[in-house]
Amino acid sequence: MDEIRPGRTGNEILAASRVRMRAKGIDGSVYSHPIGLHGHGAGPLIGLWDYQGGVAGRGDAKVISNMWWSIELQATTPVAEWDGQTVRMAQEEDAVIGGDGKTRWALRRQQQLFLIR
Repeated sequence: MDEIRPGRTGNEILAASRVRMRAKGIDGSVYSHPIGLHGHGAGPLIGLWDYQGGVAGRGDAKVISNMWWSIELQATTPVAEWDGQTVRMAQEEDAVIGGDGKTRWALRRQQQLFLIR
């Protein structure tokens, strides 16, 4: 979310986010999009689950202020209790870029899992 700023393209944001992920040792992907009246809105794509090197066309569009975003990402990690099998964990949260160009969570971000047995 720190990388989403007005004037940057979706592909620039994707590349910067992936550099930060690698620096932190995170094996994952980023695939975020603007939110519109009918789900995915008009504006730049920030990756797709299967396009982590950039998205031609929509990834070249620039972010503007006063947009809502779906921040979608996933991380893959081995689980010791499952004999090291890798497991993907995805998350989707919404964010808003205000008229001042600052990005904030639309609602409070989920920070814990709720296990149902």
